[in-house]
Amino acid sequence: MGEILDKEEVEALLSAVSSGNIASKRTVEDILEKKSVVLYDFKRRTKISRDRIRTLELLHENFIRIYTVKLANYLRTMVELNIISVDQLTYAEFIASLSEPTYLAVLSAEPLPGQIILEIDPSLSFSIIDRLLGGSGTGSEEARELTEIEHSLMKEVVSLALSCLEQAWQRIIPLQLKMEVRESNPQFVHIAHPGEMAILVTMKSMVGESPGVMNICIPCATIEPILPKLSPYEWTSETRKQSPEKVGEFMKRNLEKTKIKITVELGTATINMRDFLQLKIGDVVLLEQRIKQDLVLKVEDFPKFRGSPGRLGKRKAIQITSKISSEEN
Repeated sequence: MGEILDKEEVEALLSAVSSGNIASKRTVEDILEKKSVVLYDFKRRTKISRDRIRTLELLHENFIRIYTVKLANYLRTMVELNIISVDQLTYAEFIASLSEPTYLAVLSAEPLPGQIILEIDPSLSFSIIDRLLGGSGTGSEEARELTEIEHSLMKEVVSLALSCLEQAWQRIIPLQLKMEVRESNPQFVHIAHPGEMAILVTMKSMVGESPGVMNICIPCATIEPILPKLSPYEWTSETRKQSPEKVGEFMKRNLEKTKIKITVELGTATINMRDFLQLKIGDVVLLEQRIKQDLVLKVEDFPKFRGSPGRLGKRKAIQITSKISSEEN
């Protein structure tokens, strides 16, 4: 315990304070100079640790690996997805960062409480729609809401994303994602209190040659029940549990669902340019293919099999008779 001051020392100290010879109180700057003091913003309180944020980043990296393949097969074009960031911010800041109009899908995530938002920016939405309608995938520069037909096209794209998200989250918890509401104005979507913290997963996308952005917003209250499962230890232990046989079976199931293009070549013919320019309706071009000769069946434009044409019910069909070897290719 410190030494007790006598009456004369107390009077001298009070006199010095009143005369200004010593500071009566420490300033805030002096206090903050101490290393033990850390600034704390009550408006932006952090609920999720950095380790768990990293786990969420790994989880959504798994999502984009699955979704990239399936979306590319669905759109029949090159698709690239990359995570830009996984951040924590208030729900009000997330809403303020969105353009208007945009494509917002409000999702329920049973058995978790609350809802999740999947946002696809207009440039990406119009690029996907243009590709689905037979175009090259060029986005529209016009800022407008989607029509009902365009909404129905985007619904299939969102459903594909939800199935991939469910597959990625399977390692943490079996989710059942369902689109509850679609909206174009961010101000009309209220799934959390404006000051509540949320996780924002921002992904950069490239459909063909058109860039875009996709966001997933998860309120912290929604994933609070499963925070212990988001620890790095749980993630790595789950990874160790997966044997090579399970990984192989997982890859096999994904490959079996992959759609491939199969074409049958009826024959070829060689003519000169003059004859080609003079072709008209009713002309006959002789193919270099005999009637009883097997046709070539191509998988993604690569010759793989030979077969004989025919019918199965009311549909045209081909029966595979032999496999084309790699030497023949």
